[in-house]
Parts: sequence; structure tokens; C-alpha cells
Amino acid sequence: MKIKTIIFLLFTLFTSNFLCQTKNYEGEIIYEAESIIGNLENLKVKGFSKNQEIEFKALLKNQTKIKYKLLFNRNASIFKQIKKLNKNDNKFNLTQIIGGKGVFYVNKLTKLTINQKEFSDEIFLVDIPQLNWKLTQDSKKIGKYICYKATTTKEINTSRGKSLRKIIAWYTLQIPFNYGPKEYNGLPGLILELQQDKLLFRASKINLFSEKKLEINKPTKGKKVTLKEYDSIVKEVYYSRRRKKY
Repeated sequence: MKIKTIIFLLFTLFTSNFLCQTKNYEGEIIYEAESIIGNLENLKVKGFSKNQEIEFKALLKNQTKIKYKLLFNRNASIFKQIKKLNKNDNKFNLTQIIGGKGVFYVNKLTKLTINQKEFSDEIFLVDIPQLNWKLTQDSKKIGKYICYKATTTKEINTSRGKSLRKIIAWYTLQIPFNYGPKEYNGLPGLILELQQDKLLFRASKINLFSEKKLEINKPTKGKKVTLKEYDSIVKEVYYSRRRKKY
């Protein structure tokens, strides 16, 4: 490992530990999520007529941003959607589809990450494994905060099999809590921006409290399963529906 990288890691850990001992923050972060669509002019949709393709591109172009809220204290955090689509918004919202639904709970002391979600009319408490991050020396400023880049990969089960997704996070040591959007946590500071494949989260509002006490409750309603067990359930339901269809 290069000397510069070692020095950076030591500085990161020292600064994070020091700030945690001297600051008694609790906070509320509002994130805005949007899908990264790219150049729509070159997009071709197999099986669509010309008119259908034009309508589909119009839907993608007018995607509504989805707002989420992260509440956290020294020991735990909870993340969930706070803005539902209005009647005037598109029923098809790619951002909401990619972002998913449910509640994400993180307990820093027990290193527990749970996703409470509903599938096939049943509620599940999915135990999410810890992530292995790669810290870099890349930095940029987001608002008034200096942020550092970290990356990881996540294995996704799709109808076509398993696929790896690259995750890019920008975290700040100035807010020394290792939380972030969805299940993404474990970095030396709070994540202010995160890209999960074609989905981008950005912190739009940051409220830090020194006096106010936030109560973070662990979700308890639902069937407890591992991520592997949940993926198997989804796969079985998917193929069962296909068999009935044909």
C-alpha cells in the first residue's frame, strides 16, 4: 500500500474518532433521488412502435425526483421515502422503481442493517450484509462540506441472473456519522452523494441538532429473512407467476 494512502487512512480514522468525541450531533438529512437516463435520442426500445417509443421517451424525460429522509443519532439511523407521487405525476417513475420502497434501519453498535419491505402482500425484515468499501484520496466540495470518494460493488439478482453494480459514495468527515442512503453505511463520515448504477442520491437539506433528541425505532413488523432467503422467495414467486401465465 502506498505511503500517501496509509497517511490518508490514518488521518481519516483519527479525524472521525476525534469529531465523534467532541460533537454530539443528531440530525435529519433530506435526499433527492433521480435516475441518470443519458442521451434519449439514441435510445431504441425493442418491440415498440415509433409512437410508443416517443411516448416512452417523454415519460423518461419528465421523471419526478423522489425525496427521502435520513434520521440519525449516535447509535442508529432510519431511511425512508417522504414524498409520494402526486396524482398529476407520471404513474411510471423510473427513479422510484430503481430506488425501491421500504424502510432501511442501521444500528451502529450491533452493525445491523435491516430493510423492511413489502412483497407479494407480505412484509419482510431483510438482514443486509455489511459492505466492504474502498477509500480513495479523491475529493470534492458538496455545499460547504469537503467530501471524499469511496467505492464498492453490490451483487444484484435479476430475472437474467446475478449482476454486479458499482456504487460510488461521497462522504464528509465534517459530519462524523457513518450513515447514508438506503443500506449504504460504514464509511468514516456521512454520505452526501451516492450513485447506485443509474440512480443518484444528493443531500438537498442538512439539519444538525445539538439539543434535540431523535428517537430511532427499529422496525419489528415482518418476517425475518436473510438477503439470500429473500432473493429466493422473489425468484420463486416470479417463476410461479410465469408458469401460471403460460
